[in-house]
Amino acid sequence: MFRCVWAGLVSFLLLIPAAAAAADLTVDSRSSYVIEATVNGQPVRLRVEPETAGYIILNPDAAARIGLRPSLMRARTRIGPVRLTGSSKEASVALGGVTGNRRLLWFDRPVIAGADGVIGPADMPYERVTFAIRAPGEGEALLDIPMEFSRGFGLYVPLRVGEHDFRFQFSLAKPFSLATAGAGAVLATAYGGSWAGGAADQLIDFDVVRPARPMAFARPIDLAGLAVGALRVRTGDNRGDLSLPPEPDADPDEVVVTAASRQRAAFVVHIGADRLSRCSSLVWDNRTRRMSLHCPAP
Repeated sequence: MFRCVWAGLVSFLLLIPAAAAAADLTVDSRSSYVIEATVNGQPVRLRVEPETAGYIILNPDAAARIGLRPSLMRARTRIGPVRLTGSSKEASVALGGVTGNRRLLWFDRPVIAGADGVIGPADMPYERVTFAIRAPGEGEALLDIPMEFSRGFGLYVPLRVGEHDFRFQFSLAKPFSLATAGAGAVLATAYGGSWAGGAADQLIDFDVVRPARPMAFARPIDLAGLAVGALRVRTGDNRGDLSLPPEPDADPDEVVVTAASRQRAAFVVHIGADRLSRCSSLVWDNRTRRMSLHCPAP
């Protein structure tokens, strides 16, 4: 969902032993992928999201209801030019029949609507976590995609595009696939990308809204067999010195003044519900560290 780093000492989370893991968990779209858990004995509802960083992240009102008081360890994240500083606290968490101390995070903005917080499938005591999106259809193909994991970023698919290392994440919460401006610039060159509409405000994370513009590709991006033919580009975020495509009807003699980019280029893409809703399910396997997608054959 976002890159989360500590502004203090290194924190060690509870690592759940494989022997304690339950076999399977299935969450579905009808329940908005929400599960029940407890924090310090208080019930919480957590949405399981593939893109979540390697921590349980609560809404601020849930942290207040539970009575969590911030420790000296803080967390921070950045969404384009917007910097957020959060709090953390170690607490007893019961989930999937396993109870142990874990460090939880929260910010002064909500992380999710319709639940108390979020958790990632790689941070849960299950061998497999299935996201049931819709009923299986005929002729579906199985895409078996190896993924990497970091505590600060969560699950991602590494992909080299040109001279740049990309991180692709899966998101069922984001209605549209999104790319940083740096990623959009490189993908436009590699796959024949061009603008397919005007810019509009787009909710990213933590109620932060940023401008994004649709881009279509002449050649779909091939993400281990998953074809992505279009996405939205966050035009003002993490472009670095790279150039986005020009306007298709731009006057060659026109002088255009643009603001200089002060953010480093970042190459991050979220594959959102606009693409994943075509699939019947995603299955994360904690043993093999692979995500299996059941989607219509290309």
